[in-house]
Amino acid sequence: MKQKILYIYCLLGLFLPSCKDKTDTTVTTSSETEVTKFYFSSQDSFPSIGKATFTISHYSTSDTGLITNPDSMTYLTPVDRLVPHLLFKATPASAVIVKPDTTFALTGTDTLDFTNPVLLRVTSSDLTAIKYYRIVVNVHQVDPDLFLWTRLTASVLGDGSASTRALRYGNTFYLFANDGFKNTVYRSADGKSWDSGTSLVGLPDNCHVREIIAGNDAFYYCQQGEVYTSADALTWTSEDLSGQTVVPQVTLMHFNDSVWLVGKHSTAGTFHLLVKDNDTWRAFTDTLPHNWPMTDFAAIEFVTSSLRHRAMIVGGYDTQGNGLNSRWNIEYTPANGYRFANFAIERPLCSAILGAAVVHYGDMFYLFGGVDAEAQYVTQTALYSVDEGLNWLPIDTAHNQLMHVYSARTQTSALTHDNCIYLFGGQTRTEIFSDVLQGQLTRIDW
Repeated sequence: MKQKILYIYCLLGLFLPSCKDKTDTTVTTSSETEVTKFYFSSQDSFPSIGKATFTISHYSTSDTGLITNPDSMTYLTPVDRLVPHLLFKATPASAVIVKPDTTFALTGTDTLDFTNPVLLRVTSSDLTAIKYYRIVVNVHQVDPDLFLWTRLTASVLGDGSASTRALRYGNTFYLFANDGFKNTVYRSADGKSWDSGTSLVGLPDNCHVREIIAGNDAFYYCQQGEVYTSADALTWTSEDLSGQTVVPQVTLMHFNDSVWLVGKHSTAGTFHLLVKDNDTWRAFTDTLPHNWPMTDFAAIEFVTSSLRHRAMIVGGYDTQGNGLNSRWNIEYTPANGYRFANFAIERPLCSAILGAAVVHYGDMFYLFGGVDAEAQYVTQTALYSVDEGLNWLPIDTAHNQLMHVYSARTQTSALTHDNCIYLFGGQTRTEIFSDVLQGQLTRIDW
């Protein structure tokens, strides 16, 4: 991150005690000119000023030095009226600010402008040594709430049109695609350069690739009682579970070190959540509500600031094909197990949230794309939540420069990696995308 370095050749307050009495005329002097500590007076409106820590370096020649703050002060911190303070190895005879056209001695209470070059000259008390210090005050020059977005690639699939799903697994990005006839996966190390694609072996031709998930050292997909797994995303094996009591229907998410599926009771017709224990898939919840999402939902696992494990499932269609506006929040604690709450009951976001993408980034949630029950876009840019999905607001477009590389869409994949958000593909009413966008909040990289 670029930083504007404000060069100021310090000004330091000091006092020369000259205490004599009628019986003692001995004065102790020193050749020391070393500054041992430098800081600024605190300001309530800009706390970073008083908290800034300065390091003091001495060049190979003994008469020069550098004082600077390695960790920059926050964006827009003013430096034109600062009160500096210094400690010395020994009390000097003088500390003087030297400018091209003037000099003046510091008093210890000076308010100075650090936007202009100044030089600190320290003279030892025995008048035998002089040392000059250059002070560099670093201030962040980029708004910490500014998002910077770039398009890493315009199209992974070229001219091909397909439903896609992006995942990060190990050190690789995977983009799964289904064009209605075959399944293909494209791989990339950085999101910019992608291979030409490899056909998948073992998945059904009508695979709903947006339901592929990664977890527990493998990829998972579920369809009509078959659970498909792969260690490399290329070759898949299937397990037929259509004969068990609760038959798997769809992959839901990875949460709390387990892969979660949604299954249907073979006789009662009720729906339940399933996890895998000791190579056996088992139902571990009571009957799910009738409006539980089955397709086109967004699911995300996260850890709260209080270190609690939670998951959120946003929108989708239920078993009857009805669009949902639900925002299920699932919390796990060893003492209480799993607790479910639908935040949309008291705080509905819109009529439905279909095909949206959600990420947890910088202690906030961001929701991209998706349409409502009337097929209108939930948001043209993005929404954010500071309270774990309870309330949502539109992003500040003055700070989030997304529009120049993004058009409102649905069926987007979103994930976070290496302090960045990545958005993959999606579609509008007239266009299908396979582009890759990368966004970063500038303060995340400080």
